[in-house]
Amino acid sequence: MHYQSSNGEWLDHPAFYVGASHSGYENFVFRLPLAGSVAATQFAIKYQVNGQTYWDNNQQQNYQFNDYLQTNLSHQAIALDDAYRASSLISVTARAKSHSEQDKVTMVYSDNNWKTSYRRTLSLSHIVADQHGLSGVWSGQQYIEYYRHLEFYLEYNDGQNIHVDNYYGKNYRLFDTGEQIGQGLLLQRYPQVYFRGQPSGWNSIPMTLIDDYTWSIVVYFDGTTDFKFDVYDDWSRNFGDNNNDGIVDLNGANLKVNSAGSTRITFNSLTGAYQATLLY
Repeated sequence: MHYQSSNGEWLDHPAFYVGASHSGYENFVFRLPLAGSVAATQFAIKYQVNGQTYWDNNQQQNYQFNDYLQTNLSHQAIALDDAYRASSLISVTARAKSHSEQDKVTMVYSDNNWKTSYRRTLSLSHIVADQHGLSGVWSGQQYIEYYRHLEFYLEYNDGQNIHVDNYYGKNYRLFDTGEQIGQGLLLQRYPQVYFRGQPSGWNSIPMTLIDDYTWSIVVYFDGTTDFKFDVYDDWSRNFGDNNNDGIVDLNGANLKVNSAGSTRITFNSLTGAYQATLLY
């Protein structure tokens, strides 16, 4: 994403690959945290592949958006805007091509790994407009016991068709209190990064975003040393290190620590640099 900052400077921010689409297309997602009004923010899309650079700059007009005026991006009929978990309270905001109370936007969720699922209807919050027409912003809240892991997707029924945003088949996840999607003021290349290793039985543990692109977690190693970073919690995009140079490689060999004890693991998803620092 090539965008103009509040001081007029043009900057690049990486998008992240999320999955294949129809007809040979690929889907990338970007998230750009901006403080205050984004009314003056302009952006274009830059795609670099096989030594070539391609641009989408909205026919030389650039894209622009804010809460009530947006340039239409027509690839989805329903899309998640924000989600946040505060202990047992889940708050969700979505955008849909709907702007009528007769249409329905629903959060379909499970707190037991989809053994059972539930539905929470969202309410029309307000309407946004652009030269292509009107669309709606929908929001809602749901209480889930704080110790339960939440997975969900969005469903939009326009009276004729049902459209789904399920994060390209991966669903959205809010496991722990304080977790958020699309909120916060730190730059991030991926919506979440997970630690996986022998100390956790190779189960996923969400890492915490502590600085731009930088994720961190403290793990106790009792002599079992191997671990990896996993972006989507399904091994489809995981990182190891093939040559032990401190920079991760996609699908690389297991990472290792040298000493037992509580260890802080950090990972920069932009540069690929990682560190394991023994605390005690």
